[in-house]
Amino acid sequence: MANEEQVRLWNEVNAERWLRLREPMTRPLLPWGNAALEALAPQAGESALDVGCGCGDTTVALARRTGRALGVDVCEPFLRIAREEAVPGARYLLADAQTHRFEEQFDLCFSRFGLMFFEDPAAAFANLRSAMRPGGRFAAVVWGPWQDNEWGALPMRVLRAIVPSAPPEPARGPGPFALSGKGQFARLLEGAGFNQVSVTPLEFPFMANAAQLAEQGPAAAFLRTTQADERARARFSADLAAAMNGKTLRGTALLAVASIDTSE
Repeated sequence: MANEEQVRLWNEVNAERWLRLREPMTRPLLPWGNAALEALAPQAGESALDVGCGCGDTTVALARRTGRALGVDVCEPFLRIAREEAVPGARYLLADAQTHRFEEQFDLCFSRFGLMFFEDPAAAFANLRSAMRPGGRFAAVVWGPWQDNEWGALPMRVLRAIVPSAPPEPARGPGPFALSGKGQFARLLEGAGFNQVSVTPLEFPFMANAAQLAEQGPAAAFLRTTQADERARARFSADLAAAMNGKTLRGTALLAVASIDTSE
C-alpha cells in the first residue's frame, strides 16, 4: 500500500498527541482554512470531497454549506471523533486519497493542510482529479517555505543551539513542507489535469505558545524521533519560551485554486 509509513505515523505516533492537544493544534490553522473555504465558495446542492479531513471540522463546514461532504483520512482515531461529531450531510471514509478509487464524483475538492503527506504527490493529484466532475472546483492550503514560517524556523534555531547535530532544516519528503514550492505545487496540479491553477502565498499569525511548539513542528519531531533525554527536552522548552518571549509568530501558507473544464 502506498503511504504505508504515513499511515503508521498518523495512527500509531501522531494521533494520541493531536487528540490530546486538538484545540490548540487546530486553532492556528483556522485563518488559512477559512481562506481556502471562501476561495472555494461552496454552494448548496454541490458535493464536496475533503482530503485529509482529520477530526472532521472542515467536513462539517463543507456539509453545512453544500449538504453533502465526504471527509477522507488515513487516521482511524481521527475519524472515530469525526463520526461522533458528524452533522447531516457529513460522511467519512478511512482511505488513502493517493490510491483510493472513489465510487462517486465531486463538484468540489478541498483540503486544509492535508495534501503534504503523499508519498507520490503526482499520483495523488491525478487520482483526486479523476474524482471530480466537469466544471468542478479545487481549493487547498499547504505550508509555504519553512524559513517563512516562524513557528517552525524559530524552534529549529533554538534546537540547534542545544543539539548541534540537529538538521539545519526540515526534511522535504512527505511532511509539513513537502509542497512548499509555489511553482512545484502549481506544476503538480497542472500535470494532473487541473485548469486555471493559481497558487498564492497567504500570511497570518500562528497562534501558539512555547508549550505547544515544544510538541508540534519539525524541532519537536526531531526530539521525539531521536528520543532525546529529559534534560534536553526541558532546556529546549525553556529556551524556546525565552526566545518567543510572548510574541506571536508568523505563518505562511500557499493557497491553491483550480478548476476542471466544463467540456471534459
